[in-house]
Amino acid sequence: MLQTEQRKLSGKGPQAEQRKLPEKGPQTEQRKLSGKEPHTRQRKLSGKVLLAEQRASVSASDLAQRATVRALLNCYFRENGIADPRTKDSEKMGLSEPGDTFAVSLDLDGGATTVEGTLVYVSRIGQHDYGAVFEEIRQDGSRRELGCERLIALLLEDASRTVPLERRAANLAAVRERAESSLRNMGRYIDRARQREGAADAPLDFIRSEQSLLYGHPFHPYPKSSEGFAEDELERYSPELGASFQLGYAAVHRRYVSEEWAGEERQAPPADADERARERLGGKADEYALLPMHPWQLAFLLRQPELQGLIGRSEIVDLGPAGPLVYPTSSVRTVWSPGTGDGYKLPLHVRITNLVRDNTPEQARRTLDAAKIVRRLDGESAGEGFAILAEIGCSQVSFGTGEAAQWPSCFTVIHRPLRLPRETTFVLASLLEPYPGETVPKLVGAILDGSGGTLPDWSEWLERYLSLSLLPLLRLAAEQGVGFEAHLQNSLLTLKNGWPDRFYVRDLEGVSVDRRKAAEAGWIGSLVDESSPVLYEEAVVWHRTKYYFIVNHLGSLIHAIAAYAREDERRYWGIVNRLLGRERQQSSGRLSELIDDLLGGDTLPAKANLKSCMAGRGETPLFVPIPNPIKGDAHT
Repeated sequence: MLQTEQRKLSGKGPQAEQRKLPEKGPQTEQRKLSGKEPHTRQRKLSGKVLLAEQRASVSASDLAQRATVRALLNCYFRENGIADPRTKDSEKMGLSEPGDTFAVSLDLDGGATTVEGTLVYVSRIGQHDYGAVFEEIRQDGSRRELGCERLIALLLEDASRTVPLERRAANLAAVRERAESSLRNMGRYIDRARQREGAADAPLDFIRSEQSLLYGHPFHPYPKSSEGFAEDELERYSPELGASFQLGYAAVHRRYVSEEWAGEERQAPPADADERARERLGGKADEYALLPMHPWQLAFLLRQPELQGLIGRSEIVDLGPAGPLVYPTSSVRTVWSPGTGDGYKLPLHVRITNLVRDNTPEQARRTLDAAKIVRRLDGESAGEGFAILAEIGCSQVSFGTGEAAQWPSCFTVIHRPLRLPRETTFVLASLLEPYPGETVPKLVGAILDGSGGTLPDWSEWLERYLSLSLLPLLRLAAEQGVGFEAHLQNSLLTLKNGWPDRFYVRDLEGVSVDRRKAAEAGWIGSLVDESSPVLYEEAVVWHRTKYYFIVNHLGSLIHAIAAYAREDERRYWGIVNRLLGRERQQSSGRLSELIDDLLGGDTLPAKANLKSCMAGRGETPLFVPIPNPIKGDAHT
């Protein structure tokens, strides 16, 4: 059975020796921080490498604008098939030569407009870094400096040209509004992060990593947008602002509630919620289920006209706040209690980026079916150091066909306990971001904190990381037919002495299972129905795995390491290539096919987030092919 967070993988079996992780003993060459490393103008504080002069010189709003411009430009180049945006061909990638420029020709209603700027770093996965100055070249050849606001407007207007004319103005207005929301929120988060006393010196831990994802998805036009929170509510509930709060509890009559569990484990309501229910409901308390609710969501639901009949008949009863403080994670609506280890994926009727974050029946079904399958997986496929943080159950309501019938998704709670070493475990998305105004990813500080101030050989560090993450994910996809949505926010890493020690993947709503493999394993009919939304065709499982882990996750990790080390990303993609080559020599069947695709395929799939958002396709995004950086001739 594959290990989840409570179950330990033994690593024993016929293949255990072949899958042993790289050692990290005394022979590993490590480097002390010195003026000769990429830290010449930097200082070390509690393991945090800071650029003090940069922290003071750039405002929070400017940093937010620069991050948004960078994301939009990188979306533009990726989605228009421009892997290398430099105006002059060069074999050299990585840190740009001074004066390397890019030029963008934008098709606008008033005619073509050319934008020029400088490149600081050219990325093989498309995460290019840019200078701070841009120029607009008009049709008459005249030039003028282009501010970030104007450049953002031009890029969005250009992207809208792909939308049919009858929907173009409305779609562009919606995207502009969300981009402005994202900019405002991002600037606020950055400003607050700077204001926190000792923020740069405090050691990073799990909660702080979850609550310091300030910039968000590097290929999204509005990664920090939200629609639904008022200003004071944003303050109370945003993880980026350090939020913590008690959950609200609603007592809902059991005739409307169904609970389903993947195994024996349960998450019980806190004692004070149970006591309050008995005070309010007396002898009828056992006829009610107590549902944990995000406090914003509970207040929102209690205002809805369609629910007033149920509330008036005391079939829905507001019990108010109860239980310990919980902390919202980077996804905003998922919360965790460090004291109990209990966690919940809560419905939240707020649009965050593209989607309103309720828990639909299909999402709940997919999550529970995935949880049941995960409990049956063979741990030998994964190897040691890999764990799945599985949901354990789901509480849902159904109000039949009456006036309240539209609201079940707003009550559905998915139970997701989380028990891990809090001081040394981090969400990957946050580790790859720098603190505001700095250039060094938080990953470097976390490594320094754990290693006593030494940096590893990055090649060895990455190889160990791949052994904990890439290889287990490939084996599970090939041998079990199970793919995970292991993007950066769904991936956690425990460090031990600065080295990768344990990789976790979470959020089973993103799991995809090969229908044919599920049938062969006997899961269809015994664990899941034939119509289960967790079942996909084999090609779709592999497509999702390639995008979420290789492009989204590994692409960003390699970029962060290479940009920090001032190297071409090719060196680190070469490590991926060689590791896969060794795995290929001892593999067969479907695993060999997957590895061959990664080693020899010309392209990988990438989400076209800018075009998808402009087209209103948040739930069914468009994809574009990008050059495969793993392919052998890409780094020879």
